[in-house]
Amino acid sequence: NTDTAMGRNRSGSSTTMASMQSTTAASQASSMGIGSGSGNINSSDLALYDIPLVTSPSQASTDFEQLLHNLQSISVDPKSVRKAACCAALIETVQERRQNQNQQQQQQVVVSPNELFLATLAALTSLQGTLEQQVKRTDTDTESNNNSSNEVETTALPLLEILRQILPYVAHPSNNHGALLLHQFGTVSRMLRMFVALGYAYTASSSTTGTNKATSTAVATSGANALLRQILKTTTMLLLITPSSSSTTTTQEAEKEMAKLLHATIIRMFHDVRPKVRKAAFGCAMDVVIVASSSNSCSSSSSSSPVVQQRKVIADFLWEYCHAVITQYKSSSSGSKKKNDSSNSKNLIHILRLLSTSLPYADDVRIRVRFGDDCLALMGGGGEGGSGSNKGEVSMEVIRETLITLLSCLEKGEEDSDDGLLLSSMEQEVDTTKDTGKEDEEISKFAARALAFLLQHRPNAANSSFSSAGDVNVVYGRCLMGCVERMLVRANSGDEDGTLASKLLAMKLLPNVLTSILHLCDEAAEGEDGGAANSAEMCGSEFNQFVSRVMPIVTSYFNNAATSNNNLQRVAIEAVSNCIDIIRQALKIQYRNAWGNILPGGYATFTSTLALNLLEMRGAGNEANNGNSELEGKLQSCLKELVVSLLRLRDDVEKDGTARTAVEYATSTVMRGMGLELFLSLVDFTDDHVDIGDKKKESLNTESGAGLWWLLPLMKQSASADASALASSSSITTRSHLSFFQGRVLNLARRCDAASADGHRTAAEASIQKQRVVEVWSLLYYFCLHPIDMKENFAAVAKTVVKALSDHSRYPKLVPVICGSLKSLAVGVTGRAEANPSAEATEDLEVLSNVSIKILPSLFKLVETLNESQKTNSADDMDTDDKSSSKEKQAIRQQNMQLVETVTDTIGQLAQICPREFLQNLFKKVVQRLLVATTENGDNTGGKASKDAQAVRMCSLLGLGQALVASGSLDNNSVSLLYRAVRPLVRSDEHDSRVQKRAYKVLAEICEKHKEFVTSEERLNEMTDLMVDSIVTCQVSARHMRLKCMAYIVQGFDSSNQAHMAVIPKIMGEVLLCLKDSNAKTREAAYQLLLEMAVARDDMTDYFKIILAALGAKTTHMRSAAVMALSRLTFEYARHDTTVQSLLPSLMQTVAFLFDDSSREVTKSVISFVRVCVAAMSFDQLEPLLPEIVGGIMKYNKGRDRFRAKIKIILKKLVRLYGYDTIAPLVPEKDTRLITHMRKLTERTARRKAAGLQDGQSVVNNFDDMMESDEDDSDDGRTFMTGVTGFTKMTSMTGKSMKSAKSKSVVSGARSTMTGKSAKSTSGPRIKAELQGEILDMLDSSKMAKSVRFADANMNDNDFSDDDDGMDDMQFDNQGRIIISDGLQKVSGDKGAVDDFDSEDDDENLQLKAGGGKRRRVSKFESVKVAKAERDAVNARKQSKQSKKPTSSLGSAYKSKKAGGDVKKKGQQYEPYAYVPLNAKDYSKKNRSNAVSKMGTVVRSTKRKR
Repeated sequence: NTDTAMGRNRSGSSTTMASMQSTTAASQASSMGIGSGSGNINSSDLALYDIPLVTSPSQASTDFEQLLHNLQSISVDPKSVRKAACCAALIETVQERRQNQNQQQQQQVVVSPNELFLATLAALTSLQGTLEQQVKRTDTDTESNNNSSNEVETTALPLLEILRQILPYVAHPSNNHGALLLHQFGTVSRMLRMFVALGYAYTASSSTTGTNKATSTAVATSGANALLRQILKTTTMLLLITPSSSSTTTTQEAEKEMAKLLHATIIRMFHDVRPKVRKAAFGCAMDVVIVASSSNSCSSSSSSSPVVQQRKVIADFLWEYCHAVITQYKSSSSGSKKKNDSSNSKNLIHILRLLSTSLPYADDVRIRVRFGDDCLALMGGGGEGGSGSNKGEVSMEVIRETLITLLSCLEKGEEDSDDGLLLSSMEQEVDTTKDTGKEDEEISKFAARALAFLLQHRPNAANSSFSSAGDVNVVYGRCLMGCVERMLVRANSGDEDGTLASKLLAMKLLPNVLTSILHLCDEAAEGEDGGAANSAEMCGSEFNQFVSRVMPIVTSYFNNAATSNNNLQRVAIEAVSNCIDIIRQALKIQYRNAWGNILPGGYATFTSTLALNLLEMRGAGNEANNGNSELEGKLQSCLKELVVSLLRLRDDVEKDGTARTAVEYATSTVMRGMGLELFLSLVDFTDDHVDIGDKKKESLNTESGAGLWWLLPLMKQSASADASALASSSSITTRSHLSFFQGRVLNLARRCDAASADGHRTAAEASIQKQRVVEVWSLLYYFCLHPIDMKENFAAVAKTVVKALSDHSRYPKLVPVICGSLKSLAVGVTGRAEANPSAEATEDLEVLSNVSIKILPSLFKLVETLNESQKTNSADDMDTDDKSSSKEKQAIRQQNMQLVETVTDTIGQLAQICPREFLQNLFKKVVQRLLVATTENGDNTGGKASKDAQAVRMCSLLGLGQALVASGSLDNNSVSLLYRAVRPLVRSDEHDSRVQKRAYKVLAEICEKHKEFVTSEERLNEMTDLMVDSIVTCQVSARHMRLKCMAYIVQGFDSSNQAHMAVIPKIMGEVLLCLKDSNAKTREAAYQLLLEMAVARDDMTDYFKIILAALGAKTTHMRSAAVMALSRLTFEYARHDTTVQSLLPSLMQTVAFLFDDSSREVTKSVISFVRVCVAAMSFDQLEPLLPEIVGGIMKYNKGRDRFRAKIKIILKKLVRLYGYDTIAPLVPEKDTRLITHMRKLTERTARRKAAGLQDGQSVVNNFDDMMESDEDDSDDGRTFMTGVTGFTKMTSMTGKSMKSAKSKSVVSGARSTMTGKSAKSTSGPRIKAELQGEILDMLDSSKMAKSVRFADANMNDNDFSDDDDGMDDMQFDNQGRIIISDGLQKVSGDKGAVDDFDSEDDDENLQLKAGGGKRRRVSKFESVKVAKAERDAVNARKQSKQSKKPTSSLGSAYKSKKAGGDVKKKGQQYEPYAYVPLNAKDYSKKNRSNAVSKMGTVVRSTKRKR
């Protein structure tokens, strides 16, 4: 070890060091459990380090005063108490010195940093002498050892911490440039070194203590560890804030003293056997490196300060020591002496772990290069790993740490991006604002040397017994990636020849690197028996990372425009060509364990990268780019080879489910990466030379196999997956040619269609071919995302599409496929034209608009055809009585209705694009047909069937009109025409309810899309009259749409218009009744209309009066609806509307009259209203109404159990506001028990809250939840029991139900009637229930002795609630082991007990079926059923008793016939009593008695041992 600095020239370095964030190497090492230290500095420590550099004198003085205050403050932490006591003693000592020296300085209150520093130093020196004397007496005196530990904990640690915090202020430039610290540095250094010696002396002396050795050793060791860690912190602060001296002689002496201190403290503890101490030393070294590097990157004024220069020297000491350790290891390995190899290896590993975390923060790239060369030298000396006498596990561990350090040498600094080890694009290659040309060139050259070395010296981790050998392969692969990245991306020095040479070399070695990384997967699978799959997956991830990050960079050189050098392009093409064979090796069976990772990852990424380059070249084919034609051919040939190889692998592993899934997933990834058009161009589904009719078994064969039809579902998934992302025009993989679909894809569909019509095929085969036709057509969605040849080929495709739609009877599934594709095409073309109105986008929009003239009539006709089929099905249903046939036709009718909806949506989308004149003419025809259908009279022709057919036709025409209105393409005249056609259908109820519902839908669509049409003065009055007049003729199914129309109309009302305001009372009755409708959508629409009318009225007082009038209605339905309306308005407006808030008391008094209503419907509404008002009213508003409210709600308490929970909720809120003393007198005397119960529960809750066991409560912010919820009980729902499970919050915590609790209470009651003698006899050993899934080992005598206890007669059974019925009959010995009974014959002969068990279980089951013992009303019919069930049960028991065989006892097969005990007979597989078969059915209530009797053959059931 040398005390001199590295002496390197820093003048040429302008590197700015990274900010304090962990590097990728550190995170990787941490993830594998390797490496120590941390790259993050505490913010408080960083502030202390910066005080001598950036803090002004005034700020330093203020900060020091704050520091003194913090040191003297006392908190709960005992450390702060000790620190405050020591600080107070030091300040008192300073003040005494002042008094002795000069009485005039008594006026100076604040202690200076120098005074506190000297006092602390004196105290530490004095304490050091005391501790040395105590250490000498420790060998013979245990009490002296304990006193020493107390002195360390109470005095030494606080003093060292105080010294650490005041050192920056002593070294501040305003404090005479730290002259005092420079003068006392030697003293402080010697004191710290002596404390280190004392710390190690404590550990050594404590191990030799005689009496009470364990306790004293633990105390002394913990004290010594804490002392050493505190010394490290103080030493780091001293080294980093001490300035350098202006004198050369003094500087050399100071550097020597610093070197002594550094080696005696931080460096010495690098190799400490205690992990905490070693980690603290690593952390301090990291602080030194990071602070020195960050100081070097500061401004020129700060970087020239003495403190900064001194920090550089300290960092150089650390680097030099690390280099010395590595050199010593290399020299010892090459020499003949072997006895110190173990210690040298451990020291080397510690240093390598330090370097792996600190090297990325080095401020000069040459430091990383130097240590990188050292790592290569270490690999060369010990890289074989498997040969030689010293090539064992330690050598492999050294190799792993060496590789991690090498990876850190190649790691990023602040000058690199944050995207990881490798950069993702060539754009980042040009950004070199931080690195200089020389540094970049140097690191690139080193990366080239490292790459060549690593390829020649691959560690043989597979043959090593090292436990983490798999990590060696992973880190080795990452090092290869780091080298290639540095050579390809970071080679941006000023020397262009050197940059080019580095890139050329990287690409020439690329196949070798790829081979090495791929082989790691094979070695991982072979090298580890238990974790082969896991290790192979990790290595496969490295393979994927390499391909995904390096290959895009290499393939970017294919383009001549991006590459000025033809040689670079040629080498890149050759490298990729060589890599193809290597990538295909991943398909070999030896990599099966990694297929799930490397096939969808690296293999698919490599294929997709080549495909993207091919697509880019084809996209630029129109330009002068003749040189790429040959390259395009090569790329297509390579892609076909890769894809076909992957498909062949799927045929080979068809019976292996895991491998088949991996291959299919990889194929799907390839499809998405290259696009379906390119994929289909590489794969041949059909063989044109095969005649389908003659050779049906060999048809549709391909060169790569006959089973490629499994690709169709994958292609369908790829076409529809991530539609929003695929639809972006920026994705080149979504750009397709309709001509390809017309010529290639549809040809495949035609062949499948012809195959389905082949008479030689069975029905199942024909069905399969039809399904394939649909799957092939589903690819149309992909080709409609972004077609680039619409002008040339869309018209031809449209003709085919129209023809396919006409064949919907054979292929009904084609309708949604084609309609969805057309809709996607329209949305995409319109969006591109609006976002980027280029010539191409405008031309595509025009083409689609012209072709839509041919498509829309076909879609209209399709709607009519589908509706006609519904007519036919309806007529057939009238003529047939076959239920199965009727169900099938009902399903077909439902399917046709869905198809009609799909087609109408597509019509609405295309209507936005088609020419306006054509659309108007088409619309007029629809309206004309609608008018004709409306005026037709179907009564004379066909009766009910004719009416139904007419209704279907009208619904279809109305649906077409609705779609055209939704498109927003109609003008006001067209909308007016449709409105006049729909108005008679709304007013009249002569037609089917479906017609009126559809008419209201059209009207609602008009109100939503054409608001200006509705809100005009004349039209608004007309539509208002229409809504008012048609209230009588409205069908039930049309209420929802009617309310929506009324809501749109009300939105146009003017509060100053009396005619508009007069409409609200007219429709209020209908709205209130709809609040109680059975349809949830209708109820919600009624509530929304209620709120819209409140906004339109703009006078809440008058609005409430209108609703209050309904409280006097004759029907309970209307009264209940009125109260519900008041509740909703209060819930919505009471919080922020002062008018509504002021009306609440009068509203409450008015609604209170309904407390006496006998209707349960009204009762529910009133209680809900009271609940809302209690939450909304203020304290003063609610207090006068308390007697009326409490008295009113308590009328429903008895006899109406349905509302008990809601009443308790209201009482709980009132008690929470006013207290029990106010509410209790208002409760009727007969209900005082309820309020008493609530008080007890509240007190219990308060106790639980004090104990930290309070259950969480939720706030109800939803109106429906507040109306319907019964869960918020007065006891937080803990006693609210569900009827099905019998569980509450209380029982859920204990795992019991109320029903089981009832049965337990019966058992406990029976036990309480036993005599004292029998009760005592039941006391015996009990096993505690297993908690939190912990399994109790019953063969461990120590655990059983702790877990088994003997119960007293008065012991509560709740602690043993999980015990079975036969638990009391077990017998245990003194160690808690179960005593196995041998009385098989006695138990098997006790038939009476078994019969009693069966009888009790049957009675219990019958009782549960009849209601679980709960009293309820039973009708006569139910009572007859129960009586019959009882008789059947009794007869069944009698029959079972007659036919029942004796219970076969467990273990009877092993019973010896000649003597007692067991014997193993021939043919028996298991040992006697080794296994007890478990069957869930045996432990049901029905069969539990049999199970108990069987277990009685194993466990003695007569007596229990006390």
